[in-house]
Amino acid sequence: MVFEHTITVAAPIEKVFALVDDAEQLKLWMDGLEETVYTGPVDRDNPVGAAFRRKIREGGRISEYEGRITAYEKPRHFAVTVGNRHFSMHLTYRFTPVAGGTRVNHEAGVTTHTVFARLMSILFAWLTRRILRKQLAKLKQVAEAN
Repeated sequence: MVFEHTITVAAPIEKVFALVDDAEQLKLWMDGLEETVYTGPVDRDNPVGAAFRRKIREGGRISEYEGRITAYEKPRHFAVTVGNRHFSMHLTYRFTPVAGGTRVNHEAGVTTHTVFARLMSILFAWLTRRILRKQLAKLKQVAEAN
């Protein structure tokens, strides 16, 4: 299952990219994100392959996910895979400078690892799409406000 969204942000490409690339800035627009901790060394010039753990508050509990940076071309392309034993999401962000700001193309591909997760992903695809749109809207809001 793949979800695609495009937004235009009235902010420079470097600023918008930093909001996605920097673990602390992610907290500004990704609702529920408690922390991202890298589990090994990270080459900030080429972080592809860097592994991390991400804690996200979901309702009344905190869930932990494993992740890895899968693509990095500053300030044009950033991708990660995040997941657990039930599912994984491959999140890709592509940034293009446009008149007055930056176009962000976002793609989220969901892969399920269990029958239960597959069923839930089908039943709640509308919710996943809504959450992703809400996150992008908040990314836009934060980038344009600061």
